[in-house]
Amino acid sequence: MAKNKGKNNNDINVGEVYTKTEQFVDKNSKALTYIISGAAILIIGVIGFKTLVLDPSNSQAEEAIFTAEHYFSKDSIDLALYGDGFSDGLIAIMENHSGTYAASRASYQVGIAHRDMGMFEEAIKAFKNVDLSDDVIAAYALTGIGDCYTDIGDYAAAEGSFEDAADLADGGLAHAILAPSIHYKRALVLIELDRVSDAKKALAHIISDHPESKYKATAEALNAAL
Repeated sequence: MAKNKGKNNNDINVGEVYTKTEQFVDKNSKALTYIISGAAILIIGVIGFKTLVLDPSNSQAEEAIFTAEHYFSKDSIDLALYGDGFSDGLIAIMENHSGTYAASRASYQVGIAHRDMGMFEEAIKAFKNVDLSDDVIAAYALTGIGDCYTDIGDYAAAEGSFEDAADLADGGLAHAILAPSIHYKRALVLIELDRVSDAKKALAHIISDHPESKYKATAEALNAAL
């Protein structure tokens, strides 16, 4: 993403704030993604427990995904995606257990793996296979789509995905965990689109609605500099 060309540089260099933020995201995106993925999996597992017990198809899918998710958590991506010769990989689970919580998680994790490999179109396709009726995992998936569009330079599409993800996160169980980061990503994309007024609104939302977030101080600095 290019540096912002803000005119007000009285006390804060917006380009410096913006660049440092980009560097932080670049250095930490993979680790944060796996942490977020783990949180999503845990939340979905709790929400869907009764369904998993009562629905045989969900139970079978959960059994099938156990080994693949273990490999994914250990960063053994090839084994996670394609299986180990004994257990199915995430791609097979995504395709063969459609409609289950496990398939939804598999789709999300396939999306992450493909995104990190630079396979953005494949990642977007996988993220779109996530069950968007669940406001938690849907917010994670839409954020992943926004990340992919950002990486390929389609900022208009990225902004739309981040906006949808932020709306879901604000009203869902992932409110405190995910919403501030999505609003911040959306603000950066809005700056790229020269929609500074909308960017300031997104930053102001972080400041007012997420005062405990680690993004608050950076949002305040960037908002003041725009």
